[in-house]
Amino acid sequence: MLEGMNAIKTRNDLLAELRTETFDVLIIGAGITGAGIAWDAALRGLKTAIIDKNDFGYGTSSGSSKLVHAGIRYLAYGEFRLVRNASRERQLLFQLCPHQTRPLPFLIPIFKKGKNTFLKMFFATTMYDILAGFKNYQNKKFISREKTIELIPNIRKEGLKRGVIYWDGFMDDARVTLETILSAKDAGAITANYVEAISFLQTDEDKKKDRVSGAIVRDNLSDETFDIKAKVVINATGPWTDQTIRLLNQPSRILRTTKGIHVITKRVIEEDIVLVITADDERGMFIIPFREEYSLIGTTDTDYKENFDHVDVTEEDINYVVSAVNNDMPGMLSKKDIISAYSGIRPLIISPNAKSETDTSRNFDIFETRTNLFTITGGKYTLFRYMAEKMIDRVLAFLGLDKKDYPCQTKKHKLHGAKGINDMDEYLKKHVPKIIEEFKLDKDSAEHIVHTYGSNHDKILEIIKQKPTFAKRIAKGRPYITGEIQYIVENELAYTLNDFMFRRTQLQLLDHQGLDCAEQIAQIMAKYLEWDKTEIKQQFSDYKKNLVWKP
Repeated sequence: MLEGMNAIKTRNDLLAELRTETFDVLIIGAGITGAGIAWDAALRGLKTAIIDKNDFGYGTSSGSSKLVHAGIRYLAYGEFRLVRNASRERQLLFQLCPHQTRPLPFLIPIFKKGKNTFLKMFFATTMYDILAGFKNYQNKKFISREKTIELIPNIRKEGLKRGVIYWDGFMDDARVTLETILSAKDAGAITANYVEAISFLQTDEDKKKDRVSGAIVRDNLSDETFDIKAKVVINATGPWTDQTIRLLNQPSRILRTTKGIHVITKRVIEEDIVLVITADDERGMFIIPFREEYSLIGTTDTDYKENFDHVDVTEEDINYVVSAVNNDMPGMLSKKDIISAYSGIRPLIISPNAKSETDTSRNFDIFETRTNLFTITGGKYTLFRYMAEKMIDRVLAFLGLDKKDYPCQTKKHKLHGAKGINDMDEYLKKHVPKIIEEFKLDKDSAEHIVHTYGSNHDKILEIIKQKPTFAKRIAKGRPYITGEIQYIVENELAYTLNDFMFRRTQLQLLDHQGLDCAEQIAQIMAKYLEWDKTEIKQQFSDYKKNLVWKP
């Protein structure tokens, strides 16, 4: 088969099935919520399809703080059930996707005149451990002023009394979403990015019975339109929830959408620990260890009603983050230290009692928009599996199926790429030395391949065996190798340069925002996607235009 035919044939086959089959469930929106629903539905034996007008995880699911966390701050708002459920799901996600997640300690410094008093932190961290059933990676502990300074030498010394350490986790949010999509695909779901729902499919009879028959969609890569028929349709479009409901020609205002931005810098803190800092408006923020050499800092929380498809990081956003860092680590950060930035939109359900964006609940809800059209929105990333289980339970009830006959399977199935991995450290020890010896890769590249692709890393090694030059690094100082380009296009449903740079890899977040290697990558992708020279230039141009932060 010619190079490129695998990727193109895969997409054509998926679109052909969407055109011709009638599905039990059609999910609109392929962020983590929709991905989790597709995975759950397919594992239960329902004929499932999921579509998104952009790439998988294009919106909120690749714009988060990349934390697997239960949300300690939600305890201040009495959200005990939310934290309890998220605590359980956090521990489960560590097991289901060990190659893309890891536990991390979080340090809250306690200052004499700060909002985080000893009593507040004692209550919060104790409740955090209780709600996790004392099954967190480690329980909380208070540390002395001296130990706090030892861990964070540049922390503000004035008024510092002590610190408290609790545990949550870190993940690659875009790739966990992708692994969930690929898990749904493995289970039989039809998964199609760049397919946009432009209206709901309704016959006159449907309108009388207040139902839909599916969706009229457009393939955004070819501009072709066609129908997808389904017994049940689920709106899981995140920030686009209200816009999707308005396709029925009815008003909708379910959400309060807020913007959060993050910046990437060289390492601010040497220790592998997350520092919780306080911004000028007393909002908590995180300085998170990111890869080996970087820090990820965020997030902001401001109301946002503009273009959800492109959310710029503004000068005001940057100033807010820099000021927050310098509050607790004086003189540590300036705007020139920022390497890259990214943004996301939170889909928060409107809460009349919320005084600010930060106060708005992170709970989720399921609405019956039409008899067989459900809307699920709100929630936290960490809760995606739990949310999906509740959603498919509702679908089964509508279809007249007993959930005892179609039990949820997602607690027992590892995500795509995690099969056979129980202890990631042991898995790395087993495979990395062999890769270094046989393929002469540097240690950072070998570890990166195993960590990123998990049990699928051997497929990249097969590519290198066939094409030894594909062991070459894509860019200086970054661990990515050329063989990943072929693997990603052929196996991970990547159809644009932006897909590759931001959601399949993190090159956009690292040095030069990947601009020093993006055109070269586009030229290699072209071989598998049949791009001509004009399209290569267009892909590179689109990539530059879509950067949300331009220094």
